[in-house]
Amino acid sequence: MSIRLVKGIGPARAASLERLGVRTIADALLLMPRRYEDRRSFTPIGRLHPGEATSVLGRVKAAAAGRTRRGIPYCEVLLDDRSGTLVARWYRQPYLTQTFRPGLQVILTGKLNPYPPRQMVNPEHEVQERDEAQIHAGRIVPVYPLTAGLAQRFLRRILFELAQTVAAKLADPLPESVRSRHRLLPLPDAVRALHIPSELTEVAAARRRLAFDEFFLFSLVVLQQRAARQTHPGIAFQPPGRLAVRAREALSFALTGAQERALGAIWTDMAAARPMQRLLQGDVGSGKTIVAFLAALTAVSDGYQAAIMAPTEILAAQHVDRLGALADPLGIPVVHLSGGMSAAARRQALAVLAGPAPCLAVGTHALLQPDVVFGRLGFVVVDEQHRFGVLQRAALQQKAAHPDVLVMSATPIPRSLALVLYGDLDLCLIDELPPGRRPITTTWVQEAERPGMQAELTARLERGERGYVVCPVVEESAAELKAAVQTAARYRAGPLSRFGVGLVHGRISAAEKLATLAAFREGRIHLLVATTVVEVGVDVPEATVMVIEHADRLGLAQLHQLRGRVGRADRAAQCFVVAERDEIGPESQARLEALIRERDGFALAEADLRLRGPGDFFGTRQAGLDGFHVGDLTADLRLLEEARAEAVTTLQAAPDLDGPWTATQEAMKTRWAARLGLAQVG
Repeated sequence: MSIRLVKGIGPARAASLERLGVRTIADALLLMPRRYEDRRSFTPIGRLHPGEATSVLGRVKAAAAGRTRRGIPYCEVLLDDRSGTLVARWYRQPYLTQTFRPGLQVILTGKLNPYPPRQMVNPEHEVQERDEAQIHAGRIVPVYPLTAGLAQRFLRRILFELAQTVAAKLADPLPESVRSRHRLLPLPDAVRALHIPSELTEVAAARRRLAFDEFFLFSLVVLQQRAARQTHPGIAFQPPGRLAVRAREALSFALTGAQERALGAIWTDMAAARPMQRLLQGDVGSGKTIVAFLAALTAVSDGYQAAIMAPTEILAAQHVDRLGALADPLGIPVVHLSGGMSAAARRQALAVLAGPAPCLAVGTHALLQPDVVFGRLGFVVVDEQHRFGVLQRAALQQKAAHPDVLVMSATPIPRSLALVLYGDLDLCLIDELPPGRRPITTTWVQEAERPGMQAELTARLERGERGYVVCPVVEESAAELKAAVQTAARYRAGPLSRFGVGLVHGRISAAEKLATLAAFREGRIHLLVATTVVEVGVDVPEATVMVIEHADRLGLAQLHQLRGRVGRADRAAQCFVVAERDEIGPESQARLEALIRERDGFALAEADLRLRGPGDFFGTRQAGLDGFHVGDLTADLRLLEEARAEAVTTLQAAPDLDGPWTATQEAMKTRWAARLGLAQVG
């Protein structure tokens, strides 16, 4: 039932509620308060202690607007509750004088200044109205998230009334047997406890029930999609195939045990007459690419085309070089499709792909263009897959009937995120590095320590080694690239200019970027200044030193990826992270300390998830993570695993979710309708 049917909610308020994810009455009842205040009793003003967060109830004696000596406007109110008086001040909100009329009873929530004058600064405020006194005071009061056009008191009143009148009518998606097994409240009881709790312990029980629902319903959706996929006809390849065998014999190195296990699992999937959907995960430099190439050659051996989609031109070009070295002796064409190629070259590439002959296609999102038609696509690799949106991955997959799909990630993903993002995929892990790799030493450098860092950089370049200087930018606009451009100019004008200094960023052409990287790889330049475009796809074994300026601006996953650009051979490598301790916040300090302490990507991923939360894990909001309004992927891992196990058991017993599971089926559709296709594309 639409939220617009609730009295007092017109089109404007409905639009505001929609920004909070509230479209229906059921959505509203599941809106999680951001915190609670115990207003069963207020602290007398005369007993307030500095620095203590509390609520007071008093009557407005006077209110006035003013300006500080620096010209900042404010509203100041004098509150009295017979035990004493309190001054409250709101900066940059002089209009509040119209709200605080003398004689009104007002609730203020905040902290008393720990230093004179004795006042609260920018406290939360509510006007106490007698007809709604029992809603906003005298109980444990929920405080909800707000957005433009919504007031706290309005939202609290609406949800108080809905919890009293509508909660009992909610259909419970969990049968009693499941609730009993996991000691969960019935849904109506949980909703009432969420909005009208008698004790805070009730809130914890309500939150646990609602978080279980989210995890359970999502797991059912993902697992159902996976089961449906198993019914699709796929290609029964015949691994390993003569081409993969010949390519492997030509390698100058032996695969690690972890690579062997991963390749074996992929080949087993490829041999089955159902579409493969597998995630190949491994830390930076663990050798995922050669595993994917050998699997792709297996498909080509059987007369099919294989496509490899990379997130950047740099990585795609590197794949072309490496794959060409393997494929050329085998007589297999490698078709490179990029955004910057000439019209004639593009027509030629499209003609090859549209034909029936087996080949290897490599490209970026250029592979997704409508005019790209594959004659016989049977195998798809999506590299650094977290950089592609769900729809982009689906677009490539849909260029064939039911191809085998391998998605790869060098960004280690914590177990809880893997269950959510890739719960429908079979996972194989490359958890060891090739022999001979030496650990990378990571050092935090402050401005005063820069000379020592420069000396180490110089010494390494003098030995013929190569180095990176990375200047992070939030967005690659002309203004924000200034730091990288200026840094390159400074090195070119300094003593390191004799080693050759290159510059790469996202605003230069693909051709210029690739030419600079080729010069760096071939040793014509030894120092590369870049933005984070070098985060993936740059593999130069001679590179042994990395300097990351303003390292506090990056997340741990990105820092670890950048660090992985060095130490890719048997030489000792060094990574310097540059940031002033006194100028960055505690969270940034914790990230850099974790980077220095941990070399294992998975341990860093867990730390990053704890520090930044799931939505920002990859630096951008990741599709699939914003649907959990109650469950916390950091704190609720055990509950997530419990709910997923219950979903597995449920589908084994009732694959069609009929009978007592009708309400469950309906809840899955209403709560996850927009994301039911998520599992099909990985």
